[in-house]
Amino acid sequence: MERSGTVFMWICAPGWCFLLLLVTARAEGENIIHQNTVWPDKQSCSDSISPQGYYTGSMSVTEAGLPCLQWTDFHDYMQQYPGGGLGEHTHCRNPDREQRPWCFYRQKSGAISWAYCDCRYGAARLVGGPSNNSGRLEVYISGQWGAVCDTHWTDRDASVVCRQLKLGEFGKALSHSFPGRSSVIHYERLGCHGNERSLLDCRSQKFVSGDCGHGSYARMTCTEPEESLPVRLVGGLEHFHGRVEVYRDGLWGTVCGDDWDDTDAEVVCRQLGVWQKPGQWHVLPNPWSSLSFGVHCTGNELAWSSVLRADGAVRLVGAEGPWEGRVEIYSGGNWGTVCDDNWSEVNAQVVCRQLGFSGWSTGGSYEEGRGLILLDEVQCKGTEHSLLACSHSPLGQHDCTHSEDVAVRCQRPIGTNRSPRPL
Repeated sequence: MERSGTVFMWICAPGWCFLLLLVTARAEGENIIHQNTVWPDKQSCSDSISPQGYYTGSMSVTEAGLPCLQWTDFHDYMQQYPGGGLGEHTHCRNPDREQRPWCFYRQKSGAISWAYCDCRYGAARLVGGPSNNSGRLEVYISGQWGAVCDTHWTDRDASVVCRQLKLGEFGKALSHSFPGRSSVIHYERLGCHGNERSLLDCRSQKFVSGDCGHGSYARMTCTEPEESLPVRLVGGLEHFHGRVEVYRDGLWGTVCGDDWDDTDAEVVCRQLGVWQKPGQWHVLPNPWSSLSFGVHCTGNELAWSSVLRADGAVRLVGAEGPWEGRVEIYSGGNWGTVCDDNWSEVNAQVVCRQLGFSGWSTGGSYEEGRGLILLDEVQCKGTEHSLLACSHSPLGQHDCTHSEDVAVRCQRPIGTNRSPRPL
Protein backbone atom coordinates (compact mmCIF):
# COMPACT_ATOMS: atom_id res chain seq x y z
CA MET A 1 0.00 0.00 0.00
CA GLU A 2 1.23 3.49 -0.76
CA ARG A 3 0.62 6.78 1.01
CA SER A 4 0.67 9.95 -1.01
CA GLY A 5 2.08 13.29 -0.02
CA THR A 6 1.95 16.77 -1.51
CA VAL A 7 4.87 19.10 -2.23
CA PHE A 8 4.40 22.77 -3.11
CA MET A 9 7.09 24.51 -5.19
CA TRP A 10 7.33 28.12 -6.33
CA ILE A 11 8.70 28.66 -9.84
CA CYS A 12 9.58 32.27 -10.57
CA ALA A 13 11.07 34.39 -13.33
CA PRO A 14 11.37 38.17 -13.59
CA GLY A 15 7.87 39.58 -13.34
CA TRP A 16 5.94 36.35 -12.70
CA CYS A 17 5.57 33.36 -10.35
CA PHE A 18 3.35 30.30 -10.24
CA LEU A 19 2.82 27.52 -7.72
CA LEU A 20 3.64 23.97 -8.82
CA LEU A 21 1.86 21.20 -6.90
CA LEU A 22 3.59 17.81 -6.87
CA VAL A 23 1.98 14.61 -5.59
CA THR A 24 4.43 11.99 -4.34
CA ALA A 25 4.03 8.44 -3.03
CA ARG A 26 5.78 6.60 -0.22
CA ALA A 27 5.72 2.84 0.11
CA GLU A 28 4.27 1.57 3.38
CA GLY A 29 6.96 0.51 5.83
CA GLU A 30 9.46 3.13 4.68
CA ASN A 31 11.17 4.88 7.57
CA ILE A 32 9.91 8.38 8.24
CA ILE A 33 12.23 11.05 9.60
CA HIS A 34 10.31 13.56 11.67
CA GLN A 35 11.18 17.12 10.77
CA ASN A 36 9.92 20.32 12.31
CA THR A 37 11.14 23.26 10.31
CA VAL A 38 10.44 26.98 10.59
CA TRP A 39 11.26 27.98 7.03
CA PRO A 40 9.95 31.37 5.89
CA ASP A 41 8.87 31.85 2.29
CA LYS A 42 11.96 32.72 0.28
CA GLN A 43 10.01 35.06 -1.99
CA SER A 44 8.28 37.26 0.58
CA CYS A 45 9.69 36.60 4.08
CA SER A 46 6.06 37.24 4.96
CA ASP A 47 6.32 36.06 8.56
CA SER A 48 8.16 39.28 9.48
CA ILE A 49 6.34 41.84 7.31
CA SER A 50 4.71 44.68 9.27
CA PRO A 51 1.22 46.00 8.43
CA GLN A 52 2.98 48.92 6.70
CA GLY A 53 4.78 46.49 4.39
CA TYR A 54 8.26 46.64 5.97
CA TYR A 55 10.37 43.60 6.76
CA THR A 56 11.22 43.68 10.49
CA GLY A 57 13.02 40.35 10.97
CA SER A 58 16.56 39.68 12.17
CA MET A 59 18.02 38.21 8.97
CA SER A 60 21.43 39.76 8.28
CA VAL A 61 23.03 37.76 5.43
CA THR A 62 22.56 37.72 1.67
CA GLU A 63 21.45 34.75 -0.40
CA ALA A 64 25.13 33.96 -0.93
CA GLY A 65 25.75 33.93 2.82
CA LEU A 66 27.66 37.23 2.86
CA PRO A 67 27.22 39.47 5.93
CA CYS A 68 25.21 42.66 5.56
CA LEU A 69 26.79 46.03 6.25
CA GLN A 70 25.56 48.46 8.89
CA TRP A 71 22.84 50.78 7.63
CA THR A 72 24.42 53.75 9.41
CA ASP A 73 27.26 53.53 6.87
CA PHE A 74 24.78 54.82 4.28
CA HIS A 75 23.59 58.16 5.66
CA ASP A 76 22.05 59.40 2.42
CA TYR A 77 19.92 56.29 2.15
CA MET A 78 18.75 56.58 5.76
CA GLN A 79 17.68 60.18 5.12
CA GLN A 80 15.83 59.14 1.98
CA TYR A 81 13.80 56.48 3.86
CA PRO A 82 13.36 57.78 7.43
CA GLY A 83 10.53 55.36 8.27
CA GLY A 84 11.93 52.25 6.64
CA GLY A 85 13.39 50.60 9.74
CA LEU A 86 17.00 51.56 8.99
CA GLY A 87 19.31 52.21 11.92
CA GLU A 88 22.34 51.03 13.85
CA HIS A 89 22.05 47.38 12.81
CA THR A 90 22.84 45.01 9.95
CA HIS A 91 19.40 43.42 9.53
CA CYS A 92 17.95 43.03 6.05
CA ARG A 93 15.28 45.59 5.25
CA ASN A 94 13.03 46.79 2.43
CA PRO A 95 12.77 50.55 3.05
CA ASP A 96 11.54 51.00 -0.54
CA ARG A 97 8.86 48.35 0.19
CA GLU A 98 10.44 45.92 -2.22
CA GLN A 99 8.71 42.53 -1.88
CA ARG A 100 11.92 40.86 -0.68
CA PRO A 101 14.28 42.33 1.93
CA TRP A 102 17.83 43.17 0.89
CA CYS A 103 20.99 44.80 2.19
CA PHE A 104 24.32 46.27 1.16
CA TYR A 105 27.37 44.02 1.34
CA ARG A 106 31.07 44.17 0.48
CA GLN A 107 32.40 42.19 -2.44
CA LYS A 108 35.77 40.43 -2.32
CA SER A 109 37.19 43.24 -4.42
CA GLY A 110 36.14 45.73 -1.76
CA ALA A 111 33.36 47.23 -3.84
CA ILE A 112 29.97 47.86 -2.22
CA SER A 113 26.94 46.21 -3.77
CA TRP A 114 23.47 45.07 -2.75
CA ALA A 115 21.70 41.70 -2.80
CA TYR A 116 18.49 40.07 -1.67
CA CYS A 117 18.56 38.23 1.64
CA ASP A 118 17.96 34.54 2.27
CA CYS A 119 15.14 34.30 4.79
CA ARG A 120 15.82 30.60 5.25
CA TYR A 121 19.20 31.34 6.82
CA GLY A 122 19.14 30.13 10.44
CA ALA A 123 16.06 27.90 10.07
CA ALA A 124 16.13 24.89 12.41
CA ARG A 125 14.77 21.36 12.28
CA LEU A 126 14.89 18.19 14.39
CA VAL A 127 15.54 15.01 12.42
CA GLY A 128 15.63 11.30 13.18
CA GLY A 129 13.74 11.48 16.45
CA PRO A 130 10.72 9.49 17.61
CA SER A 131 8.46 12.57 17.37
CA ASN A 132 8.49 16.08 15.96
CA ASN A 133 9.71 17.57 19.25
CA SER A 134 12.96 15.60 19.54
CA GLY A 135 15.90 14.53 17.42
CA ARG A 136 19.21 15.75 16.04
CA LEU A 137 19.40 19.50 15.52
CA GLU A 138 20.14 20.77 12.04
CA VAL A 139 20.46 24.43 11.01
CA TYR A 140 20.14 25.91 7.52
CA ILE A 141 23.20 27.99 6.60
CA SER A 142 24.22 29.22 3.13
CA GLY A 143 21.96 26.85 1.24
CA GLN A 144 22.74 23.70 3.28
CA TRP A 145 21.34 21.90 6.30
CA GLY A 146 24.08 21.05 8.79
CA ALA A 147 24.52 19.59 12.26
CA VAL A 148 25.78 21.18 15.49
CA CYS A 149 28.52 19.69 17.69
CA ASP A 150 27.48 18.76 21.23
CA THR A 151 30.79 19.80 22.83
CA HIS A 152 29.31 23.04 24.22
CA TRP A 153 25.66 22.01 23.87
CA THR A 154 23.41 23.27 26.71
CA ASP A 155 19.77 23.34 27.80
CA ARG A 156 19.81 27.08 27.06
CA ASP A 157 20.61 26.39 23.40
CA ALA A 158 17.91 23.72 23.21
CA SER A 159 15.31 26.05 24.76
CA VAL A 160 15.93 28.65 22.06
CA VAL A 161 15.43 25.99 19.37
CA CYS A 162 12.11 24.93 20.95
CA ARG A 163 10.97 28.55 21.04
CA GLN A 164 11.97 29.07 17.40
CA LEU A 165 10.10 25.93 16.36
CA LYS A 166 7.07 26.96 18.45
CA LEU A 167 7.38 23.80 20.55
CA GLY A 168 7.31 25.52 23.93
CA GLU A 169 9.71 27.41 26.15
CA PHE A 170 11.91 24.60 27.46
CA GLY A 171 14.40 22.30 25.80
CA LYS A 172 16.62 19.54 27.12
CA ALA A 173 20.06 18.97 25.63
CA LEU A 174 20.65 15.23 25.35
CA SER A 175 24.19 14.04 25.93
CA HIS A 176 24.26 10.60 24.33
CA SER A 177 25.78 10.19 20.89
CA PHE A 178 23.32 10.46 18.03
CA PRO A 179 23.39 7.55 15.55
CA GLY A 180 24.31 8.27 11.95
CA ARG A 181 26.47 10.94 10.39
CA SER A 182 25.95 14.35 8.86
CA SER A 183 27.94 15.36 5.80
CA VAL A 184 27.80 19.04 6.83
CA ILE A 185 28.53 20.51 10.27
CA HIS A 186 27.87 24.21 10.82
CA TYR A 187 28.38 25.10 14.47
CA GLU A 188 30.83 24.12 17.19
CA ARG A 189 29.00 26.31 19.71
CA LEU A 190 25.72 28.22 19.66
CA GLY A 191 26.33 30.17 22.89
CA CYS A 192 22.71 31.11 23.58
CA HIS A 193 21.70 32.79 26.85
CA GLY A 194 18.36 30.98 26.75
CA ASN A 195 15.95 33.88 26.32
CA GLU A 196 16.54 34.55 22.60
CA ARG A 197 13.66 34.14 20.16
CA SER A 198 15.73 32.32 17.53
CA LEU A 199 19.23 30.99 16.92
CA LEU A 200 20.08 34.09 14.89
CA ASP A 201 19.77 36.13 18.09
CA CYS A 202 22.47 34.10 19.87
CA ARG A 203 25.59 36.27 19.77
CA SER A 204 28.31 33.86 20.94
CA GLN A 205 28.16 31.44 18.02
CA LYS A 206 31.30 29.71 16.79
CA PHE A 207 31.37 28.10 13.38
CA VAL A 208 33.05 24.72 13.19
CA SER A 209 36.36 24.19 11.42
CA GLY A 210 36.49 20.53 10.37
CA ASP A 211 34.46 18.01 12.33
CA CYS A 212 33.26 17.68 15.92
CA GLY A 213 36.48 15.99 17.09
CA HIS A 214 35.73 13.51 19.85
CA GLY A 215 32.25 14.92 20.32
CA SER A 216 29.05 13.98 18.55
CA TYR A 217 26.06 15.77 17.10
CA ALA A 218 23.74 17.82 19.27
CA ARG A 219 20.35 16.27 19.87
CA MET A 220 17.54 17.48 22.06
CA THR A 221 13.93 17.28 23.08
CA CYS A 222 11.35 19.95 23.82
CA THR A 223 9.67 19.23 27.12
CA GLU A 224 7.92 20.68 30.13
CA PRO A 225 10.13 22.37 32.76
CA GLU A 226 11.52 20.11 35.48
CA GLU A 227 11.17 22.81 38.14
CA SER A 228 7.73 23.87 39.26
CA LEU A 229 8.78 27.52 38.98
CA PRO A 230 11.63 27.98 36.47
CA VAL A 231 13.96 30.99 36.71
CA ARG A 232 16.18 32.67 34.12
CA LEU A 233 18.50 35.68 33.87
CA VAL A 234 17.87 38.01 30.93
CA GLY A 235 19.82 40.85 29.34
CA GLY A 236 23.28 40.04 30.69
CA LEU A 237 26.49 39.45 28.79
CA GLU A 238 26.71 35.87 30.11
CA HIS A 239 24.16 33.28 31.20
CA PHE A 240 24.99 33.82 34.87
CA HIS A 241 23.93 37.45 35.22
CA GLY A 242 20.98 39.57 34.15
CA ARG A 243 17.44 40.54 35.09
CA VAL A 244 15.60 37.83 37.07
CA GLU A 245 12.51 36.40 35.39
CA VAL A 246 10.18 33.62 36.58
CA TYR A 247 7.97 31.37 34.42
CA ARG A 248 4.40 30.89 35.57
CA ASP A 249 1.14 30.03 33.80
CA GLY A 250 2.78 30.08 30.37
CA LEU A 251 4.43 33.48 30.73
CA TRP A 252 7.81 34.88 31.78
CA GLY A 253 7.61 37.82 34.18
CA THR A 254 9.89 39.91 36.33
CA VAL A 255 10.09 39.89 40.12
CA CYS A 256 9.48 42.92 42.31
CA GLY A 257 12.65 44.22 43.97
CA ASP A 258 11.04 45.04 47.33
CA ASP A 259 13.10 43.52 50.17
CA TRP A 260 15.47 41.84 47.68
CA ASP A 261 18.83 40.94 49.23
CA ASP A 262 21.95 38.76 48.83
CA THR A 263 20.21 35.69 50.24
CA ASP A 264 17.50 35.85 47.57
CA ALA A 265 20.16 36.20 44.87
CA GLU A 266 22.01 33.16 46.23
CA VAL A 267 18.91 30.99 45.84
CA VAL A 268 18.52 32.12 42.22
CA CYS A 269 22.15 31.24 41.48
CA ARG A 270 21.76 27.88 43.20
CA GLN A 271 18.68 26.98 41.16
CA LEU A 272 20.56 27.92 37.97
CA GLY A 273 23.45 25.65 38.94
CA VAL A 274 25.85 28.50 39.77
CA TRP A 275 26.80 27.80 43.37
CA GLN A 276 29.21 30.68 43.89
CA LYS A 277 28.16 33.71 45.90
CA PRO A 278 26.66 36.43 43.70
CA GLY A 279 29.17 39.19 42.98
CA GLN A 280 26.69 42.05 43.06
CA TRP A 281 23.07 42.91 42.32
CA HIS A 282 20.89 45.96 41.93
CA VAL A 283 17.23 46.67 41.23
CA LEU A 284 16.38 47.91 37.72
CA PRO A 285 13.38 50.01 36.70
CA ASN A 286 11.05 47.74 34.76
CA PRO A 287 8.79 49.01 31.94
CA TRP A 288 6.94 45.68 31.74
CA SER A 289 4.39 44.14 34.07
CA SER A 290 5.77 42.06 36.94
CA LEU A 291 4.52 38.84 38.40
CA SER A 292 2.85 39.54 41.73
CA PHE A 293 5.45 37.71 43.79
CA GLY A 294 7.24 38.77 46.93
CA VAL A 295 10.43 36.99 47.92
CA HIS A 296 12.00 36.07 51.22
CA CYS A 297 14.69 33.39 51.34
CA THR A 298 16.33 31.84 54.38
CA GLY A 299 19.40 30.93 52.32
CA ASN A 300 19.17 27.13 52.26
CA GLU A 301 16.54 26.76 49.53
CA LEU A 302 17.49 24.92 46.34
CA ALA A 303 14.86 26.69 44.24
CA TRP A 304 12.46 29.60 44.32
CA SER A 305 9.40 27.39 44.22
CA SER A 306 9.78 27.05 47.99
CA VAL A 307 9.98 30.79 48.74
CA LEU A 308 7.80 32.79 46.35
CA ARG A 309 4.79 34.16 48.19
CA ALA A 310 1.99 33.28 45.78
CA ASP A 311 -1.26 31.69 46.93
CA GLY A 312 -0.75 27.93 46.88
CA ALA A 313 3.03 28.06 47.30
CA VAL A 314 4.35 25.36 49.64
CA ARG A 315 7.52 24.99 51.69
CA LEU A 316 9.10 22.48 54.06
CA VAL A 317 10.39 23.95 57.32
CA GLY A 318 11.89 22.82 60.61
CA ALA A 319 14.69 20.65 59.17
CA GLU A 320 18.23 21.02 57.87
CA GLY A 321 17.38 20.95 54.19
CA PRO A 322 14.64 22.31 51.90
CA TRP A 323 13.69 18.76 50.86
CA GLU A 324 12.26 17.77 54.26
CA GLY A 325 10.21 19.20 57.08
CA ARG A 326 6.77 20.34 58.13
CA VAL A 327 4.51 21.22 55.20
CA GLU A 328 3.32 24.82 55.10
CA ILE A 329 1.13 26.45 52.45
CA TYR A 330 0.77 30.15 51.62
CA SER A 331 -2.63 31.82 51.26
CA GLY A 332 -3.94 35.34 51.71
CA GLY A 333 -0.65 36.72 52.95
CA ASN A 334 -0.03 34.02 55.57
CA TRP A 335 1.79 30.71 55.91
CA GLY A 336 -0.08 27.89 57.63
CA THR A 337 0.27 24.19 58.33
CA VAL A 338 -1.60 21.23 56.82
CA CYS A 339 -3.59 18.71 58.89
CA ASP A 340 -2.90 14.97 58.46
CA ASP A 341 -6.56 13.91 58.08
CA ASN A 342 -6.74 11.67 54.96
CA TRP A 343 -3.06 12.41 54.26
CA SER A 344 -1.48 9.88 51.89
CA GLU A 345 1.68 9.03 49.97
CA VAL A 346 0.08 10.50 46.86
CA ASN A 347 -0.35 13.84 48.65
CA ALA A 348 3.33 13.76 49.63
CA GLN A 349 4.33 13.11 46.02
CA VAL A 350 2.40 16.18 44.88
CA VAL A 351 4.18 18.34 47.48
CA CYS A 352 7.61 17.10 46.39
CA ARG A 353 6.78 17.58 42.72
CA GLN A 354 5.59 21.14 43.38
CA LEU A 355 8.90 21.90 45.09
CA GLY A 356 10.89 20.52 42.16
CA PHE A 357 12.01 17.23 43.71
CA SER A 358 11.81 13.94 41.85
CA GLY A 359 10.06 11.92 44.56
CA TRP A 360 9.54 11.37 48.25
CA SER A 361 10.96 9.04 50.89
CA THR A 362 9.92 7.89 54.35
CA GLY A 363 11.45 8.79 57.70
CA GLY A 364 12.05 11.94 59.68
CA SER A 365 10.58 13.57 62.77
CA TYR A 366 9.84 17.29 62.84
CA GLU A 367 8.55 19.78 65.39
CA GLU A 368 4.98 21.02 65.52
CA GLY A 369 4.04 24.30 63.90
CA ARG A 370 2.50 27.41 65.35
CA GLY A 371 -0.12 29.83 64.16
CA LEU A 372 -2.60 29.05 61.42
CA ILE A 373 -3.76 25.64 60.21
CA LEU A 374 -4.87 26.37 56.65
CA LEU A 375 -5.56 23.03 55.00
CA ASP A 376 -7.40 19.87 56.03
CA GLU A 377 -8.88 16.76 54.40
CA VAL A 378 -6.46 16.90 51.47
CA GLN A 379 -6.99 14.18 48.85
CA CYS A 380 -4.79 14.26 45.74
CA LYS A 381 -5.10 12.07 42.66
CA GLY A 382 -1.37 12.29 41.95
CA THR A 383 -1.57 14.24 38.70
CA GLU A 384 -1.85 17.68 40.30
CA HIS A 385 1.01 20.19 39.96
CA SER A 386 0.24 21.87 43.29
CA LEU A 387 -1.22 20.89 46.65
CA LEU A 388 -3.90 23.56 46.40
CA ALA A 389 -5.20 21.89 43.22
CA CYS A 390 -6.10 18.76 45.22
CA SER A 391 -9.48 18.22 46.84
CA HIS A 392 -9.55 19.76 50.35
CA SER A 393 -11.76 21.43 52.93
CA PRO A 394 -12.30 25.20 52.59
CA LEU A 395 -9.14 27.10 53.47
CA GLY A 396 -8.90 27.72 57.20
CA GLN A 397 -11.62 25.21 58.16
CA HIS A 398 -10.34 22.22 60.16
CA ASP A 399 -10.82 20.15 63.32
CA CYS A 400 -7.10 19.67 64.06
CA THR A 401 -4.37 20.76 66.44
CA HIS A 402 -0.71 21.29 65.59
CA SER A 403 0.05 17.78 66.84
CA GLU A 404 -1.50 16.66 63.53
CA ASP A 405 0.70 18.81 61.30
CA VAL A 406 1.83 17.00 58.16
CA ALA A 407 5.54 16.56 57.42
CA VAL A 408 7.17 15.31 54.22
CA ARG A 409 10.61 14.10 53.27
CA CYS A 410 11.41 14.40 49.55
CA GLN A 411 14.26 12.72 47.73
CA ARG A 412 17.24 15.01 48.08
CA PRO A 413 19.17 16.03 44.94
CA ILE A 414 21.95 13.64 43.92
CA GLY A 415 25.30 14.62 45.38
CA THR A 416 23.78 16.77 48.13
CA ASN A 417 24.76 15.37 51.53
CA ARG A 418 23.47 18.27 53.55
CA SER A 419 21.75 21.56 53.11
CA PRO A 420 23.93 24.25 51.55
CA ARG A 421 24.50 27.03 54.02
CA PRO A 422 24.18 30.71 53.18
CA LEU A 423 27.41 31.83 51.51
